[in-house]
Amino acid sequence: MNSKYLHKTLAVSALLLLVLNVSAEEARIYQQDSAGNTQYHKPSAVIQKDGRIIETDSVGNKQYHKQQYQIKDGKIYQTDSVGNIQYHKPHSVIK
Repeated sequence: MNSKYLHKTLAVSALLLLVLNVSAEEARIYQQDSAGNTQYHKPSAVIQKDGRIIETDSVGNKQYHKQQYQIKDGKIYQTDSVGNIQYHKPHSVIK
């Protein structure tokens, strides 16, 4: 999946989950095809309670070596593999 497209998809999905106030420990974001069918066999992402967004493989293993994100103060920041926010990198704003 294109990194720019993934970043926008995660931002929109995170916003929806925050608005819906999902109470699960980790909310999962799945890809969908053009007909709206959930693609469970493709990589997905989880949003942890602390706001970290981590990509997972098709069976749900977290991919800590891939780009991660952090939701903080209505913004989605890129983070390193241990969760440190990379303020010098572009971020998205949730409105």
